[in-house]
Amino acid sequence: MTRNVQEAINIILRSDRSSADNSSQPSQGQRTSKHHVENSEYSERFQHVRFIDCDKAVRQIIFECRNCQQGILCKFTGEPVVGEYNGRPSIIQIKVKCPNCEQTAIRLSTGEVVSTTAIPSPWQQ
Repeated sequence: MTRNVQEAINIILRSDRSSADNSSQPSQGQRTSKHHVENSEYSERFQHVRFIDCDKAVRQIIFECRNCQQGILCKFTGEPVVGEYNGRPSIIQIKVKCPNCEQTAIRLSTGEVVSTTAIPSPWQQ
């Protein structure tokens, strides 16, 4: 896989766990307990993702919505777009909405999302 393809399919999956971890961080001056209780809801959450046609101009990804687990087929093309965040270069992430629940299903670092189609999830039994 070439570096451009790797960059094009660079996906940052942000789950509720990372949000919860960041919001539970104490401000300066506060102390925290060294004991960490793992919430079973967060420990079992993950997102299925499968890349298809990585060597073609229009690439495809099959994944489950991170909110409702709806299967989604997404076609995308182009190279990641570099923007600026807080005065530093940053790759722009495109939010892909779930056709079922209308929330952000995944964020892709790519040039353009061509289509998004709801499909039966290949991971659901």
